[in-house]
Parts: sequence; C-alpha cells; structure tokens
Amino acid sequence: MITIKRILVPTDFSDQGKTALMYAVAFADRFGAAIDLLHVLEPVPPGALLSYVSLNDLKKGMQEEAEKHLETLHTEWNNYAFPVRKIVVEGHPFVEIIKHAKESNADMIVMGTHGRGAIAHMLLGSVAEKVVRKSPCPVLTVRHPEHEFVHP
Repeated sequence: MITIKRILVPTDFSDQGKTALMYAVAFADRFGAAIDLLHVLEPVPPGALLSYVSLNDLKKGMQEEAEKHLETLHTEWNNYAFPVRKIVVEGHPFVEIIKHAKESNADMIVMGTHGRGAIAHMLLGSVAEKVVRKSPCPVLTVRHPEHEFVHP
C-alpha cells in the first residue's frame, strides 16, 4: 500500500506550476497528505543592481511578493481539509527543492515542467530534470495542459 503524508510542490507561479498544484491537491485530498508549497528566490546577480536600490530592499520586496503569490495560490484551494505550509527560500531552485524534500521527509514531489526545446534545454538546463535525477522520493512532472486528468 502506498502512503503519502507530505507532498512537496515547488512553484515558480507559472501555468505549469499551477497545473502541478492541481495534481498535488488531488493527491493530498485522496491520501490526507500535507502540502509544502515552495518558492525559491534565485540569488540576484551582483551586476544586476541599480545604484538606487539596496540589495536588502530588493530581497525583502522579492520575499514579500513571493509570499503574496503563495497566499493567493493557497486561497484558491482553501476548501480542502489538508494542511499547507507556504515556504520561501533563497538559493538555486534544484538544490533547494532537493534539500527541502530531504529535510521535510517528503513522500512525493509534484512539479511543473516547461518542456523547452532541445537547444534551450541544452543552454538553460532543466530544474525538473535535475530534481528527477537527484530526488530522494518519487517525482511527478506535469506539463501544461498536456493531459488534464484532474479538474478544479
């Protein structure tokens, strides 16, 4: 028997991420699992700052914006009876996703994938692919709107 108690849902607030959340909600509802809704703020490149914006103010603004987005996503699924933790961390997405999956003892990761072409994939890499390769638990990747088996 498969038991799922904690589902990690990394999100970048894209349509693919929202579709993945829809699947995670269906699993959480079915298994009575908790959801960790995770957003990773990527480090700001040193040369990207404008002289009139401090790094701390920029990071604080990004953190607040991410928290607002997570709250919005959470309220869309408010009628379900499972716990949701909303988490914002700074770092490289793939590293932070794997780290959180290990620390939280996640039973499953459900995440969107952008499905880029071969050249973009070669140049940019794929967070989803790296997570699948290194994950300590099963990973469900969802492409939007490939096959929508779950409806809100």
